[in-house]
Order: sequence, then structure tokens, then C-alpha cells
Amino acid sequence: MMKTIYKAINLALIFSLLGIMSCENKPTFEDEKAELTVRLEKAEANIDKAIQDIDKRMENASDETKDRLEEIREDLLDEKSVLEEAADDVADATEEAWEATKTAISKTYDEISKGLENVKSNIEELFDNK
Repeated sequence: MMKTIYKAINLALIFSLLGIMSCENKPTFEDEKAELTVRLEKAEANIDKAIQDIDKRMENASDETKDRLEEIREDLLDEKSVLEEAADDVADATEEAWEATKTAISKTYDEISKGLENVKSNIEELFDNK
């Protein structure tokens, strides 16, 4: 009888600890929202840095290269606008619609991040070939 009680107590302790641990590890809606907001802000900052780099490079670039850099700059400004809209969507997201919003925004973030890496490579190629 005592053995059964000890087993029941041990199981209750194990399940309560597992329950506490699972609650502690799951990020809340607000935590996820804040994390995604920070990621979007960092991506915007990276775009701003790339635009600054383009502006500096344009000072000494040939006309043909300047034209290409201006196109890239415009594309970056468009991407930044998309990120700003995404940040607004995150700020306005409700807990009920969060999973769909998070998925869509994360996909947008990933696409823009990959695009930014391509932009950096394209800029380097423009100047490596000169």
C-alpha cells in the first residue's frame, strides 16, 4: 500500500515538474511578437546600411554603374517599405490571428534577408569587375 502511495506521489511530482517546465519553455504571444519585431528592425537597419554603402560607392562610380546602383537602391527602399508594413502587421496582430501573421511575416523576412545577401553580392560584383 505504501509503495503505491510513493509511486503516486512520485508520478504526481514528475508530471507537475514536466508541466512547469513545458510552460516555462513555451514563449508567449507577446514574447514572440517582441522577438519578431526586433528581427524586422535589424533587417531594416541592414537595408539602411546597404543604402549607405550604395550612396558612398555612387560618388566614384561610372555612369553605367551609378545607374545600376540606383536601381538596386530603389529595390532596397521597396524592401524596406515591405518590412515597415510587416512591422505594422506584427504590432496590430491579435493573439487569435498570431500564428498566421507570424508565418506570413517570417516568410517575408526570410525572402528579404536572402534578397539582401544577393544585393550585397551584386554590388561587390559591380566593383570587382572594374
